[in-house]
Amino acid sequence: MDKNQEISFQHLNLFGNSVNKVEDYVYCRHVKDYLLSQHQKSGKDLKDIAVASGYTKLDKFKRHLEGWQNLASPIPKKYLQAINVDLDTLLSLLELDKADYEVAIKIPRKTSVCTVRLLPGVYSTYSFGGMVSEEEAIELAKGYSKKNKSNCIINSPGIFNIQIYPDGKVLKSYCHPSINITKEWVQFELDGSSIGFMRIK
Repeated sequence: MDKNQEISFQHLNLFGNSVNKVEDYVYCRHVKDYLLSQHQKSGKDLKDIAVASGYTKLDKFKRHLEGWQNLASPIPKKYLQAINVDLDTLLSLLELDKADYEVAIKIPRKTSVCTVRLLPGVYSTYSFGGMVSEEEAIELAKGYSKKNKSNCIINSPGIFNIQIYPDGKVLKSYCHPSINITKEWVQFELDGSSIGFMRIK
């Protein structure tokens, strides 16, 4: 490849399999719908919203906008003000999302794969050979992790992820809908869907 040639990257999501998702549950659905609705109803040109949000380059704003609408990165308060978001309304909708989460987390789940961490930022998948219960998946992942001396992750995006270590340790991390508000930013708890993403040339 010519050294001056631009290198393009492709994102691979190894957890893009719907079997790891709870049917009809979307992490922070009410909040996401509200942000999108306010953006669409603002009646402002995208360039004007970008400038009001503190951006001079529209392309950069567009890249960041996708992350904000997916709650995947901190959202500038300037942007929320530009699209007339009311923080009290946002917090009320978050309470609805918390209630949805409490229902979703009680639904029995089955899965067929887990992610295997090979190196920092490098992942593979291990198939369980079919749909199995959460308990069976943990035991199968434990065996694979011990045999291959690799960390495994069973992920239900928006619900939780289960880390399995070669020594048999199991750590479950929950994706509770939550928010952190600072002077300049509004940041939501990540939904775990980025676990297993790789960047390749």
